[in-house]
Amino acid sequence: MDAGAGLSSPSDRDAIVDVMSKRSRRRSRPPELPAPPVSTSLPPAPERMLLEQIADGALDPHLQALAHAIDARLHLLHTVATQTALSQLCVGDEVQINDTIRPHYLRGLRGNVVEIDDERVTVCVHRPVGRFRSGEIRCPPLTLQKLSKAA
Repeated sequence: MDAGAGLSSPSDRDAIVDVMSKRSRRRSRPPELPAPPVSTSLPPAPERMLLEQIADGALDPHLQALAHAIDARLHLLHTVATQTALSQLCVGDEVQINDTIRPHYLRGLRGNVVEIDDERVTVCVHRPVGRFRSGEIRCPPLTLQKLSKAA
């Protein structure tokens, strides 16, 4: 059977195709606002200049060194954040596991800190959970939210 059976002319078929096309179902975008005027009196911020130089390829010979420096800085910031979080926890503190933990089924669990070492915190949730049959979960301190102080 012809898909266009019952339509009087090819233009009627074209009208139906236009109505049913994806283009006609898309929502129109709001009109873009004009860009704010750029001030030429002040140089751009140093960060913007660096990003522009990288994007333009001016720093291509130095990209590997920049990547290593950025990686080292990110590692340092993570280490500082971890040590700060560790320093704020004590054995006996009540904590809740936050949304950054994996596996996801641990999210939102509450328990008590039972051990703290150089990099991890052991939390007792007082019941078996998933693969943690003892009820004790050893996790990074950045995945914990402190709820109360130790008694």
